Amino acid sequence: MDLVFSDIHADIEGLETILSVAFSSKFEDRYGKVDRIINLGDLLERGTSPKEVIQKMKELSNSYQVISVMGNHDEGFLYKRFLSGSSHASIKAHDLLSDQDIEFFKKNKDGTYGDQLVVDEKNRMLYVHGGPINPEKITKHGDDPWLYQRTWQRLSEEDSEFYSYYGYHYKPASAFNEGKSYFDGFIILCGHQHVEAAIKQHKNQITNIWSFSHQREEYSSHILKKHEFLIEQDSNYLFRVGLGGPQGHHNGGFANPHFAIIEHDPKKATLFEIE
Repeated sequence: MDLVFSDIHADIEGLETILSVAFSSKFEDRYGKVDRIINLGDLLERGTSPKEVIQKMKELSNSYQVISVMGNHDEGFLYKRFLSGSSHASIKAHDLLSDQDIEFFKKNKDGTYGDQLVVDEKNRMLYVHGGPINPEKITKHGDDPWLYQRTWQRLSEEDSEFYSYYGYHYKPASAFNEGKSYFDGFIILCGHQHVEAAIKQHKNQITNIWSFSHQREEYSSHILKKHEFLIEQDSNYLFRVGLGGPQGHHNGGFANPHFAIIEHDPKKATLFEIE
């Protein structure tokens, strides 16, 4: 079973809450033990515990296979580009990160950090923070090439694709077309926008399969809202995992931790919100 989370945003309490649920004996009895951990980016910024979050991720990597992609806030910190939303306390905590802490983010030969996209051929899944579109395939209408990167791409809420200060907004059809350049019968997992989403493509029909109705379960003294999706082999899916660290909430208001799991036999995707 894969444990998936995104947008922890230097919130150690949010991360620890997710782990306390996913590694509880009751949760393991129901869904099985965690084999892999998939981090969809934005471990950093906005929250006040970046060192603790990185240390926890390093600890997890000693016991589990950890797959990570870069988020736009990770890149913002590492490349020293200002992004909104971090308090003075958050900025101060990030300034205290050491070179040893930063080593968690793999440095590439060209001086960049980490991976913007991970393609999991064995399990037919793509992991990305914002969106899977190759930036070179996008017709540019804005002047900041950074906002076309996979770390900044956003699932469009309009029936169109467009560039804005918040990044390049793509339609689900474009994401599925990109996925088909690798294989068919796949799952795209992303985060970035802090709100859950579930979209299915069967042949040429694209359907929003998210429902406001949900099941409720209790684990480790927490009530969970649960949305479960059985994966059909002849269909493609895009799942957007919600905000993992409540400190990353864009306006500082109330939020809950979110995470997901992927089961492989039979194949299911389940998205959770911890109340």
